Amino acid sequence: MQTADPLVVIIDDDEAVCRAVARMLSASGFRVRTYTRPRDFLDEADTLEPACIVADIRMPEIDGIALTRAMRAAGVEAPVIFMTATGDVGTVVAAMKQGAVDLLPKPFGADTLLGAVERAIDAARQSDDSHRALVNLWRLAGKLTPREAEVCALVACGSPNKNVAMRIGTTEKTVKVHRGRVMQKLAVPSLAELIRLVDRLRSEPDRTVVRLDGMEIERPRAVEIIIRTMARARGEAMQAAAAATDGRAMHLP
Repeated sequence: MQTADPLVVIIDDDEAVCRAVARMLSASGFRVRTYTRPRDFLDEADTLEPACIVADIRMPEIDGIALTRAMRAAGVEAPVIFMTATGDVGTVVAAMKQGAVDLLPKPFGADTLLGAVERAIDAARQSDDSHRALVNLWRLAGKLTPREAEVCALVACGSPNKNVAMRIGTTEKTVKVHRGRVMQKLAVPSLAELIRLVDRLRSEPDRTVVRLDGMEIERPRAVEIIIRTMARARGEAMQAAAAATDGRAMHLP
C-alpha cells in the first residue's frame, strides 16, 4: 500500500461538502478525489486504490450502505468513514455491520476528520500487511501436490501417520515421506509451526482472491484442499465424539 500522500476518496451528493472536506484533507497533505455520484466512483474504483473513503451515508442515487456493499462485491476493500446527519440507530447499526471504521456527525471540524482518516489508513495498512502475509502463505502452500495438501491437513488435525495412511489408502512409510515434503515446502521446523500455519490458511475460508498492488491473486488449489479436508475431518471427529457420548449415556444405570 502507498504510504506517501495517500489517496482519500470523498463521495457526497452535495458538491459544497465535497469541496469543504477536500480542502481540509488537501491542507494536511492527502491526495483527494471527489465524486458527487457514487456510480461514477464505482465505475473507476478498480483503478484508484484509495487509502480510505469518506462517504455520505444518505445519498439519493445509492446510499452509503449500498455503496459499501457494491465496493466489497467489486473487490474494493478500502476502509469507509461515513458522514451522517442522521441519528437513526438502525442506520448506524447497518453502517457498522458493513465495516465502517468511523461515523462523523455533520457538521464536523478538521481535527475530527483528520483523526478519523488517520485511524482508517492505519487500519488499512494493518489489513494490507495481513493480506500480504496470507498471500505469502498461499505461495508456499501452492508448492504442495494435492496428496501433500491432504496429508498436511490431516496431520494438522492431529492424526497420527498410521491413521492418515488408513484414511488415504496408502502406507505409513509413504505418509512419512509426504509429511517430510510438506514440512520442507512450507519451511516449518515443527508440528506446532505447521498447525499455526494451517490455522492461518483456513482463517478466511471464503476468501478465494486477494487484491494487492492492482493485481488479483487467486487462492491455490492446495489451500482449498487443506480447508476442505480439515473441515471434513473435524466434522467426522465431532460426529464420532457425539456418538460416543450417546453410547455412554445409553449404558448408564
